[in-house]
Amino acid sequence: MPNYGINHESGTLKRVMVHHPGKELELANADPVAHHFDMPVDTKRFISDHQELIDAFDEAGVEVLKVRDLIADDEEMMVQSYKAPNLVFVRDSSSMTNNGAMLFRMGLPTRREETPVIKAAHEANGVPIALEMKEPDTFEGGGFALLEGGTAVAGLCDRATQGALTQMADYLLNSKLVDLFIQLNMPEGIVHIDGQFCELPGKVALIHPPVMEEVHSIFRTRDETWEGSITEWLREENWDILEITSQEEYDMAANFLTVDKDLAFHYTGNPRVMQECKERGIDVVQIPGEEMRKGMGGIHCMTCPVLRV
Repeated sequence: MPNYGINHESGTLKRVMVHHPGKELELANADPVAHHFDMPVDTKRFISDHQELIDAFDEAGVEVLKVRDLIADDEEMMVQSYKAPNLVFVRDSSSMTNNGAMLFRMGLPTRREETPVIKAAHEANGVPIALEMKEPDTFEGGGFALLEGGTAVAGLCDRATQGALTQMADYLLNSKLVDLFIQLNMPEGIVHIDGQFCELPGKVALIHPPVMEEVHSIFRTRDETWEGSITEWLREENWDILEITSQEEYDMAANFLTVDKDLAFHYTGNPRVMQECKERGIDVVQIPGEEMRKGMGGIHCMTCPVLRV
Protein backbone atom coordinates (compact mmCIF):
# COMPACT_ATOMS: atom_id res chain seq x y z
CA MET A 1 0.00 0.00 0.00
CA PRO A 2 1.35 3.49 -0.81
CA ASN A 3 2.17 5.99 1.92
CA TYR A 4 -0.01 8.78 0.53
CA GLY A 5 -2.40 9.64 -2.30
CA ILE A 6 -6.00 10.66 -2.95
CA ASN A 7 -8.22 10.30 -6.04
CA HIS A 8 -11.42 11.69 -4.57
CA GLU A 9 -13.02 12.71 -1.29
CA SER A 10 -15.18 9.62 -0.79
CA GLY A 11 -12.50 6.98 -1.19
CA THR A 12 -11.85 4.76 1.84
CA LEU A 13 -9.72 6.72 4.31
CA LYS A 14 -6.61 4.83 5.46
CA ARG A 15 -4.38 7.56 6.89
CA VAL A 16 -5.30 11.01 8.20
CA MET A 17 -3.24 13.83 9.67
CA VAL A 18 -4.65 15.87 12.55
CA HIS A 19 -3.30 18.43 14.96
CA HIS A 20 -4.31 17.65 18.52
CA PRO A 21 -4.48 21.15 20.06
CA GLY A 22 -2.94 22.39 23.30
CA LYS A 23 -2.09 25.62 25.04
CA GLU A 24 -2.02 27.57 21.75
CA LEU A 25 -5.83 27.77 21.98
CA GLU A 26 -5.30 30.44 24.63
CA LEU A 27 -3.96 32.73 21.89
CA ALA A 28 -7.32 32.53 20.14
CA ASN A 29 -9.09 33.22 23.43
CA ALA A 30 -6.97 36.35 23.87
CA ASP A 31 -7.97 37.71 20.43
CA PRO A 32 -10.82 35.69 18.85
CA VAL A 33 -11.42 38.15 15.99
CA ALA A 34 -7.83 38.05 14.72
CA HIS A 35 -7.91 34.26 14.68
CA HIS A 36 -11.43 33.98 13.21
CA PHE A 37 -12.88 32.33 16.31
CA ASP A 38 -16.54 33.06 16.98
CA MET A 39 -15.84 33.42 20.71
CA PRO A 40 -13.40 32.18 23.37
CA VAL A 41 -13.44 28.43 23.94
CA ASP A 42 -13.29 26.16 26.96
CA THR A 43 -9.84 24.78 26.13
CA LYS A 44 -10.16 21.62 28.23
CA ARG A 45 -13.46 20.68 26.63
CA PHE A 46 -12.19 21.57 23.15
CA ILE A 47 -9.16 19.30 23.62
CA SER A 48 -11.29 16.52 25.10
CA ASP A 49 -13.80 16.63 22.24
CA HIS A 50 -10.97 16.59 19.71
CA GLN A 51 -9.59 13.48 21.42
CA GLU A 52 -13.01 11.89 20.86
CA LEU A 53 -12.52 12.50 17.14
CA ILE A 54 -9.12 10.80 17.26
CA ASP A 55 -10.63 7.87 19.17
CA ALA A 56 -13.36 7.54 16.51
CA PHE A 57 -10.69 7.25 13.81
CA ASP A 58 -8.91 4.56 15.81
CA GLU A 59 -12.16 2.64 16.18
CA ALA A 60 -12.79 2.91 12.44
CA GLY A 61 -9.35 1.49 11.67
CA VAL A 62 -7.90 4.73 10.28
CA GLU A 63 -4.23 5.44 11.03
CA VAL A 64 -3.97 8.83 12.75
CA LEU A 65 -0.84 10.94 12.24
CA LYS A 66 -0.47 13.77 14.75
CA VAL A 67 1.38 16.85 13.59
CA ARG A 68 3.47 17.25 16.74
CA ASP A 69 4.46 13.60 16.65
CA LEU A 70 5.70 14.04 13.09
CA ILE A 71 7.73 17.19 13.84
CA ALA A 72 8.96 16.09 17.28
CA ASP A 73 12.62 16.31 16.20
CA ASP A 74 12.25 19.78 14.66
CA GLU A 75 12.59 22.21 17.54
CA GLU A 76 11.89 25.31 15.43
CA MET A 77 8.64 23.93 14.04
CA MET A 78 7.57 22.63 17.45
CA VAL A 79 7.91 26.15 18.86
CA GLN A 80 6.04 27.58 15.88
CA SER A 81 3.18 25.10 16.34
CA TYR A 82 2.43 26.68 19.72
CA LYS A 83 2.01 30.07 18.03
CA ALA A 84 -0.76 28.81 15.72
CA PRO A 85 -4.16 28.43 17.42
CA ASN A 86 -5.89 27.60 14.11
CA LEU A 87 -3.51 24.73 13.37
CA VAL A 88 -6.23 22.37 14.60
CA PHE A 89 -8.00 23.16 11.31
CA VAL A 90 -5.28 21.25 9.50
CA ARG A 91 -7.25 20.95 6.25
CA ASP A 92 -6.51 24.51 5.19
CA SER A 93 -2.73 24.58 4.84
CA SER A 94 -2.46 21.70 2.34
CA SER A 95 -4.35 19.22 0.16
CA MET A 96 -3.14 15.77 -0.85
CA THR A 97 -2.89 14.45 -4.40
CA ASN A 98 -1.41 11.28 -5.86
CA ASN A 99 1.75 13.30 -6.58
CA GLY A 100 2.06 14.59 -3.01
CA ALA A 101 0.85 17.60 -1.06
CA MET A 102 -0.15 20.98 -2.42
CA LEU A 103 0.94 23.60 0.12
CA PHE A 104 -1.02 26.82 0.42
CA ARG A 105 -0.21 30.36 1.48
CA MET A 106 -3.11 31.12 3.81
CA GLY A 107 -5.50 33.99 3.19
CA LEU A 108 -5.88 34.90 6.87
CA PRO A 109 -2.58 36.58 7.85
CA THR A 110 -2.63 35.15 11.39
CA ARG A 111 -2.61 31.64 9.89
CA ARG A 112 0.51 31.92 7.74
CA GLU A 113 2.72 30.41 10.42
CA GLU A 114 0.85 27.12 9.97
CA THR A 115 2.08 26.18 6.49
CA PRO A 116 5.80 25.74 7.40
CA VAL A 117 4.72 23.46 10.26
CA ILE A 118 2.57 21.35 7.94
CA LYS A 119 5.31 21.28 5.30
CA ALA A 120 7.70 19.88 7.92
CA ALA A 121 5.07 17.31 8.97
CA HIS A 122 4.53 16.10 5.40
CA GLU A 123 8.26 15.86 4.77
CA ALA A 124 8.78 13.93 8.01
CA ASN A 125 6.07 11.54 6.83
CA GLY A 126 7.82 10.99 3.51
CA VAL A 127 5.26 12.93 1.46
CA PRO A 128 6.72 15.05 -1.36
CA ILE A 129 5.60 18.63 -1.94
CA ALA A 130 3.87 18.64 -5.31
CA LEU A 131 3.03 22.35 -5.44
CA GLU A 132 3.92 25.24 -3.12
CA MET A 133 2.14 28.56 -3.43
CA LYS A 134 4.11 31.75 -3.00
CA GLU A 135 3.32 35.39 -2.28
CA PRO A 136 1.14 37.19 -3.35
CA ASP A 137 -1.29 34.33 -4.08
CA THR A 138 -3.44 32.86 -1.32
CA PHE A 139 -5.63 29.80 -0.98
CA GLU A 140 -6.96 27.58 1.83
CA GLY A 141 -7.72 23.87 1.63
CA GLY A 142 -11.31 24.21 2.80
CA GLY A 143 -11.89 25.68 -0.64
CA PHE A 144 -10.80 22.55 -2.52
CA ALA A 145 -12.19 19.08 -3.23
CA LEU A 146 -11.28 16.15 -5.45
CA LEU A 147 -14.45 14.49 -6.71
CA GLU A 148 -15.15 11.04 -8.09
CA GLY A 149 -14.55 10.90 -11.81
CA GLY A 150 -11.31 12.86 -12.10
CA THR A 151 -12.71 16.26 -11.21
CA ALA A 152 -11.30 19.00 -8.97
CA VAL A 153 -13.47 21.77 -7.52
CA ALA A 154 -11.99 24.94 -6.07
CA GLY A 155 -13.59 28.13 -4.80
CA LEU A 156 -12.59 31.70 -5.53
CA CYS A 157 -13.54 32.73 -2.01
CA ASP A 158 -12.71 35.61 0.32
CA ARG A 159 -9.31 34.08 1.14
CA ALA A 160 -8.30 32.97 -2.36
CA THR A 161 -6.77 34.75 -5.34
CA GLN A 162 -7.37 34.07 -9.00
CA GLY A 163 -3.65 33.44 -9.44
CA ALA A 164 -3.80 30.62 -6.91
CA LEU A 165 -6.69 28.88 -8.68
CA THR A 166 -5.05 29.26 -12.08
CA GLN A 167 -1.84 27.78 -10.69
CA MET A 168 -3.73 24.81 -9.21
CA ALA A 169 -5.71 24.21 -12.40
CA ASP A 170 -2.56 24.32 -14.54
CA TYR A 171 -0.76 21.87 -12.26
CA LEU A 172 -3.59 19.38 -11.80
CA LEU A 173 -4.59 19.31 -15.47
CA ASN A 174 -1.08 19.29 -16.94
CA SER A 175 -0.02 16.56 -14.50
CA LYS A 176 -3.11 14.56 -15.54
CA LEU A 177 -4.18 14.26 -11.91
CA VAL A 178 -7.64 15.45 -13.01
CA ASP A 179 -9.46 15.77 -16.32
CA LEU A 180 -11.78 18.59 -15.29
CA PHE A 181 -11.21 21.61 -13.04
CA ILE A 182 -14.27 23.55 -11.86
CA GLN A 183 -13.80 27.03 -10.42
CA LEU A 184 -16.63 28.33 -8.26
CA ASN A 185 -16.75 32.12 -8.00
CA MET A 186 -18.30 32.23 -4.55
CA PRO A 187 -20.32 35.20 -3.21
CA GLU A 188 -18.61 37.74 -0.98
CA GLY A 189 -18.50 36.57 2.62
CA ILE A 190 -17.89 32.89 1.82
CA VAL A 191 -14.57 31.73 3.29
CA HIS A 192 -14.46 28.11 1.99
CA ILE A 193 -16.66 25.90 -0.17
CA ASP A 194 -16.89 23.21 2.52
CA GLY A 195 -19.60 25.19 4.25
CA GLN A 196 -21.77 24.97 1.13
CA PHE A 197 -20.87 21.71 -0.61
CA CYS A 198 -19.37 18.28 0.04
CA GLU A 199 -19.09 14.84 -1.53
CA LEU A 200 -20.50 11.89 0.40
CA PRO A 201 -20.19 8.15 -0.33
CA GLY A 202 -22.19 6.76 -3.22
CA LYS A 203 -21.81 9.83 -5.44
CA VAL A 204 -23.93 11.98 -3.14
CA ALA A 205 -23.45 15.75 -3.39
CA LEU A 206 -24.63 17.72 -0.38
CA ILE A 207 -25.34 21.34 -1.37
CA HIS A 208 -26.75 24.56 0.06
CA PRO A 209 -28.98 25.64 -2.87
CA PRO A 210 -29.18 29.42 -2.21
CA VAL A 211 -25.43 29.58 -2.94
CA MET A 212 -24.70 26.54 -5.10
CA GLU A 213 -27.62 27.04 -7.51
CA GLU A 214 -26.46 30.59 -8.23
CA VAL A 215 -22.68 30.45 -8.10
CA HIS A 216 -20.91 31.28 -11.36
CA SER A 217 -18.86 28.23 -12.40
CA ILE A 218 -15.98 28.00 -14.86
CA PHE A 219 -15.19 24.55 -16.31
CA ARG A 220 -11.74 23.82 -17.67
CA THR A 221 -10.13 20.78 -19.29
CA ARG A 222 -6.71 20.52 -20.89
CA ASP A 223 -8.24 21.64 -24.20
CA GLU A 224 -11.17 23.96 -23.52
CA THR A 225 -12.89 26.30 -21.06
CA TRP A 226 -16.59 27.08 -20.67
CA GLU A 227 -19.01 28.59 -18.17
CA GLY A 228 -22.01 26.98 -16.54
CA SER A 229 -23.69 25.79 -13.35
CA ILE A 230 -22.12 23.35 -10.89
CA THR A 231 -25.52 22.03 -9.82
CA GLU A 232 -26.62 21.45 -13.42
CA TRP A 233 -23.34 19.62 -14.04
CA LEU A 234 -23.89 17.45 -10.95
CA ARG A 235 -27.36 16.51 -12.18
CA GLU A 236 -26.09 15.77 -15.68
CA GLU A 237 -23.42 13.50 -14.16
CA ASN A 238 -26.12 11.63 -12.18
CA TRP A 239 -25.12 12.76 -8.72
CA ASP A 240 -27.65 12.24 -5.95
CA ILE A 241 -28.17 15.77 -4.61
CA LEU A 242 -28.95 16.23 -0.92
CA GLU A 243 -30.09 19.79 -0.24
CA ILE A 244 -29.63 21.56 3.10
CA THR A 245 -31.47 24.57 4.49
CA SER A 246 -29.87 27.86 5.50
CA GLN A 247 -30.25 26.94 9.17
CA GLU A 248 -28.55 23.60 8.52
CA GLU A 249 -25.79 25.38 6.60
CA TYR A 250 -25.29 27.65 9.64
CA ASP A 251 -25.11 24.50 11.79
CA MET A 252 -22.26 23.19 9.57
CA ALA A 253 -24.31 20.47 7.89
CA ALA A 254 -22.00 20.53 4.84
CA ASN A 255 -18.86 19.89 6.90
CA PHE A 256 -18.79 16.09 6.61
CA LEU A 257 -15.75 13.83 6.38
CA THR A 258 -16.17 10.57 4.46
CA VAL A 259 -14.34 7.66 6.10
CA ASP A 260 -15.58 4.65 4.09
CA LYS A 261 -18.16 3.70 1.46
CA ASP A 262 -20.86 3.64 4.13
CA LEU A 263 -19.36 5.79 6.92
CA ALA A 264 -18.88 9.50 7.56
CA PHE A 265 -18.02 11.72 10.53
CA HIS A 266 -19.85 14.90 11.54
CA TYR A 267 -20.61 17.05 14.56
CA THR A 268 -23.68 16.31 16.68
CA GLY A 269 -26.88 17.98 15.46
CA ASN A 270 -28.60 18.34 12.08
CA PRO A 271 -30.98 15.37 12.65
CA ARG A 272 -32.81 15.68 9.30
CA VAL A 273 -29.54 15.55 7.37
CA MET A 274 -28.39 12.59 9.45
CA GLN A 275 -31.65 10.78 8.58
CA GLU A 276 -31.16 11.56 4.88
CA CYS A 277 -27.69 9.99 5.12
CA LYS A 278 -29.08 6.93 6.88
CA GLU A 279 -31.67 6.47 4.15
CA ARG A 280 -28.78 6.44 1.64
CA GLY A 281 -26.99 3.72 3.59
CA ILE A 282 -24.44 6.06 5.19
CA ASP A 283 -23.75 5.63 8.90
CA VAL A 284 -22.64 8.85 10.61
CA VAL A 285 -20.44 8.98 13.69
CA GLN A 286 -21.24 12.24 15.44
CA ILE A 287 -18.60 14.05 17.49
CA PRO A 288 -19.57 16.70 20.09
CA GLY A 289 -19.26 20.02 18.31
CA GLU A 290 -20.61 22.66 20.66
CA GLU A 291 -17.14 23.79 21.74
CA MET A 292 -15.03 23.10 18.65
CA ARG A 293 -17.39 24.92 16.30
CA LYS A 294 -16.60 28.15 18.17
CA GLY A 295 -13.38 28.04 16.15
CA MET A 296 -15.55 28.42 13.01
CA GLY A 297 -14.67 24.98 11.65
CA GLY A 298 -16.01 21.45 11.52
CA ILE A 299 -14.78 17.86 11.27
CA HIS A 300 -13.85 18.30 7.60
CA CYS A 301 -11.75 21.34 8.54
CA MET A 302 -9.94 19.43 11.30
CA THR A 303 -8.64 16.66 9.07
CA CYS A 304 -6.01 16.35 6.35
CA PRO A 305 -6.58 13.01 4.58
CA VAL A 306 -3.22 11.55 3.60
CA LEU A 307 -4.24 8.26 1.96
CA ARG A 308 -7.52 7.14 0.43
CA VAL A 309 -8.01 3.97 -1.60
